[in-house]
Amino acid sequence: MDRILADQTRAAGSTVDQLAPAGGTTPQVRRWVAEQHRWAAAIAEHGVDWDHPRSVHWNAACGTDAAADFAAVRRNARTYDAIAPAFAATARHREDRARTAEAMGDLVTARENYFMAAVHWSAAQWPGHADDAVSRGHHERKRACYARYAALADHHVEAVSVPFPGTHRGSLPAWLHLPPGYTGGRLPVALVVPDLDSAKEATVALHGDRFLSRGFAVLAIEGPGQYECAMLGTHFSVPAWAQVGPACVDWLAGRAELDPEQVVIAGSGFGSFAATVVAAHEPRLRACAVTEVCHEPGWTTVFEQASPAYKMRFMYMTGHTDEAEFDRFARTLTWQGRAERIAMPYLAVVGEDDELSPIEWTRALLDAVQGPRRLVVYQGSPHHIGGVPSARLGPSPSGLMADWLAARVRGDAFPSEQWLIDGDGRINRGPLPAVEPMEPSPPEWPVEPTPTPAVEPTPAPSAAPVPVAPAGKAKGRARGSRKKGGQVPAGGDHPQPSIRHEPAAASGSRNRSKVPRGPAS
Repeated sequence: MDRILADQTRAAGSTVDQLAPAGGTTPQVRRWVAEQHRWAAAIAEHGVDWDHPRSVHWNAACGTDAAADFAAVRRNARTYDAIAPAFAATARHREDRARTAEAMGDLVTARENYFMAAVHWSAAQWPGHADDAVSRGHHERKRACYARYAALADHHVEAVSVPFPGTHRGSLPAWLHLPPGYTGGRLPVALVVPDLDSAKEATVALHGDRFLSRGFAVLAIEGPGQYECAMLGTHFSVPAWAQVGPACVDWLAGRAELDPEQVVIAGSGFGSFAATVVAAHEPRLRACAVTEVCHEPGWTTVFEQASPAYKMRFMYMTGHTDEAEFDRFARTLTWQGRAERIAMPYLAVVGEDDELSPIEWTRALLDAVQGPRRLVVYQGSPHHIGGVPSARLGPSPSGLMADWLAARVRGDAFPSEQWLIDGDGRINRGPLPAVEPMEPSPPEWPVEPTPTPAVEPTPAPSAAPVPVAPAGKAKGRARGSRKKGGQVPAGGDHPQPSIRHEPAAASGSRNRSKVPRGPAS
């Protein structure tokens, strides 16, 4: 069966160069090693979602039939080293079911299981941060399974290589989806950028995708540094992402089914930062919408206070194995000097208590954007918008984004304003507040580490990063600081939480808000 899958992968046009030498070095992060007992305890208690509900996102793409798969992984994978094997075993099980169903002529069951297998193989890739034989093997199985899904899908799904000069193969990998029932004409396009943990194969949902169901075609990409691009040697940099928009829109313009004048971009997590850079350098885009944002310049809170897994993944994306070199590189991670170029409509959907990207930085970004903009804040929510009454009772964040982008394609006007989704699910509208200039907090590491005598290196607790356990408030400045020595913004430092659970009643939400209230809708 492995030989058959390999043949299917080659037929699908896998973009991983099989002649490239396998190997690679796993990046080492100080806190990952120094605090290994903390991360191990967090994983033992919370499983794969110790620092972020990543399995919830993966499950959402697969639908309810995969819920038992993810529940079993959450229950059984209680060490970092156990996560990848648990997902790989689940992926093999789904592959077997898909092949059996296909052999019996049950093609709907087959395609659904191939899709789930591809997502599980992607999840098995996530804990590894080296371009080694294991990661490549997981990737090849993922491509093979997704290619079989594409062949059996209820809508057109096509493997795409977007020309991108200067990269290993001169292209960016993507999947193009056309909405079910498409019979002709030019379609609006959603260019979708996945987050740090996810892949293009999990970007378009198996059932009821938010963009396809609204009549969009979807170009699900992986840009510089993400999964397949990183395996090809195309690493992350802000200048590289500045070229992604022109490359994609130029490619879309050559397709008769697609309308290059009706292209929008959406991103979450890492994708929120990447999409903002893309929007700044591609004025032909109609609108940009982002959520679960990463807007703090330098990403200091993410890299120095949150789970070391985030930093480990990002080092892999950039091709860095030396943390001191990466720390210097991280200073380039900023929208400043770029967001000022954005004249298109811009939407940011955020959690009020985002522990990874202080909300003050999103306000500063919106203040720099030149076009009409909207900030939507879910009261009491952490970075992952959920687990609080505002998210349960208010509008769905993903649906809200898709509706907003559909309205931009229609040409509907909207005022620049701020929405607060409160604990009762009401939308409180008001003007965007004035924003004071901000500057990034200095990193909490020395620019030049003090040399130490050569010693045998301490082995990391595993080949990949381990989780961030709920802990007390981090020391030092966690947030962006006001110029002129201002105070840390209201709300103070936020510890990295485990999964937030919604209170039993809406009355459990906070009565105060950092967002001025306007009239409720």
